[in-house]
Amino acid sequence: MEQPDPRRVAARHLIRQAARDVAGNDAFRYRQAALMDFTPEVLAAFGEGFLMDEVRTAGFASLRRKLDRIWKFIQKAPRAWEKLKDFFKVENAKQLGEAIKTWAARGKKVLVRLVKKMTETFPLSLYFVDRGKMPGLSALLKRIVEKSPKLQKTLSSINTSVVQPLDRWIEKYIPKLGRPLKAAVFIWVWLHVVEITWDFDALLVGFTGGLSLGALFGSFPESSIGFLLSLFGVGYGMLPVALVARILWLVAHKYVSWVPGKGLKVHWDRITGERGQRPELVPA
Repeated sequence: MEQPDPRRVAARHLIRQAARDVAGNDAFRYRQAALMDFTPEVLAAFGEGFLMDEVRTAGFASLRRKLDRIWKFIQKAPRAWEKLKDFFKVENAKQLGEAIKTWAARGKKVLVRLVKKMTETFPLSLYFVDRGKMPGLSALLKRIVEKSPKLQKTLSSINTSVVQPLDRWIEKYIPKLGRPLKAAVFIWVWLHVVEITWDFDALLVGFTGGLSLGALFGSFPESSIGFLLSLFGVGYGMLPVALVARILWLVAHKYVSWVPGKGLKVHWDRITGERGQRPELVPA
């Protein structure tokens, strides 16, 4: 019989202890009837589902603070709790804990696939290039504008608004998810990316699976995206949006083309108007 991992046993104990600590306050003990099945065990299940990976580095105070964030939101939004229970499709309160942990694990798998897809699929991948490649792409644009005064004028006037909204790209390249999985992804991100401040209405939409993945990722400051990617071991660079806008304009007008798995092919004959110039491959 396989022995349980002592680290996970210790992490589970710490999470349950933090959940009991949060549940010890008067607001939790005397919660309204609609929340009576939101028990300390259910709160601990949220912790085991969404916070197990960070127990080694987070410590008790951080775990308690995050579990308290979940409780305070549910306390203010009992209708969100009702919606979540609809997602779980359980027959009784005893099944809630395992259902929450299973749901959270599915949400994390979706998030891992999402991050992988974003970093591998053009044009999303341009936002997540390795830092070592950034100078090469910046130098490429400089060489292009030096070779073509016409393009220099056009590229300098490109506004970042010409970049398709991230929401459209993600909806195009990532399979559409149902509300339960969108909610799980949102909660996972909300608990781990501390730089984002959500108002109550936005939290309610996120908890009930109403927030698109594009809107979720599009709301991140750069530091948050870097932190999230680092959790999955993804190298992170993030090109400036203005640079991405110019590269995408060049691709759209066939001065540059994307070669999957290799980078950008620069068609110098089209840029300079001189026939016979060989294309150049720039890694990206």
